[in-house]
This record gives sequence, C-alpha cells and structure tokens, in this order.
Amino acid sequence: MASISTPSKMRLAQLAQLSAKIFNNIYNPTGERTGNKILRKRLIGSTVTEWYPKRIITLRKITDTFPDMKLINQEEKLRLEEIAKRKKRGKGAPKKGQGKRASLGTKKKK
Repeated sequence: MASISTPSKMRLAQLAQLSAKIFNNIYNPTGERTGNKILRKRLIGSTVTEWYPKRIITLRKITDTFPDMKLINQEEKLRLEEIAKRKKRGKGAPKKGQGKRASLGTKKKK
C-alpha cells in the first residue's frame, strides 16, 4: 500500500490563492472583514428613482422659457400675499439674527 502524504499548509494556501484567482473571489486568509459582501450586492439607486414619477414640465419652466407670455403662478401669488398680510399684522418671520435664539443670548448675560 502506498501512503498518501498530506500537503503542507503553505501548499494549501497557494491552492486557495489560485482558486480565488480562477473563480474571481477575494483571497482573505486571515478572515478579516472587508465589506465585499455589501459591495457585491445589487445597487438599488435606479429602483428608488424609478419609484417616483418624473415631472415632465412645470409652470416655472414655461415662464422661464417664454417670459413674454407673462404667466402668473397663482399658488406663489397667494403665498406672497399671505406673507404680506402676516407681516402687516406683525406675525411675519423675524429679520435675520433677531429670532428667539438671539433674544435668549441677551437674557443670560448679567
């Protein structure tokens, strides 16, 4: 009977490295975490973008393209009128740097 010798550790490592090269795998003898599992996953960006409907044309694009038509965005006009009404009553947004946080800083100093 012929005895079969076991291959050395170095020879097994070479075999694993060659196998990884042939089958396009990563050779990682120490078993460190490399993140390849995540990198191999299919990208989902295109799926996410396809979920939302595409806006083909907007009123803003039309008014920018054809300024001589003098189209009016009713929603924007109503919004600006509402802001003007609030400011007139003193309920509008404060000027920059004069909100709640600015007044808190002056109270703490004694």
